[in-house]
This record gives sequence, structure tokens and C-alpha cells, in this order.
Amino acid sequence: MREFKLIIVKPEKTVFDEMAVYCDFVTTEGKMGVKALHEPFMAVLKNDTEFLYRTTNGEENIIEAINAIVTFKNNICTVVMS
Repeated sequence: MREFKLIIVKPEKTVFDEMAVYCDFVTTEGKMGVKALHEPFMAVLKNDTEFLYRTTNGEENIIEAINAIVTFKNNICTVVMS
């Protein structure tokens, strides 16, 4: 399965910085799913929603999205939460 780099950061720490195969989240414009080689974008996540991501070993993790933005470029997905 194709992979992409996923980086999730909060002010106090880096939550995740590894390869992933999928992530799913709700933006202010609607729900999105991302896989490797997705078109570049930048979006604001809807507050109090879930950000789901699947690691390369198939493990699914969910974190709460609060004051967050997500970008995807050059096969790197970056999520910044405040």
C-alpha cells in the first residue's frame, strides 16, 4: 500500500511523525479522506471533530481536532493544532 508522511503537532509536543496510509477528517467545507499522492491542499478542520489516521501497520488512531489546519504537499500531510 502506498504511504505518505504524516506529521501531527500540538504546541506542547509532536503527536505523530511517521508514515501513514490514510487519514480522514472534517473540514469547514466538508468531510475529506487522504491517501498517498493526494493533490496539494490546505484546509481548516472543523472544531470538535475527529481526525482519524491509519498507520502502515494498520493501526487506527483518533485524535480530537481543535483549532487545527491541515496541509498536503509533496506527499507530506501536516496537521497543526493549537
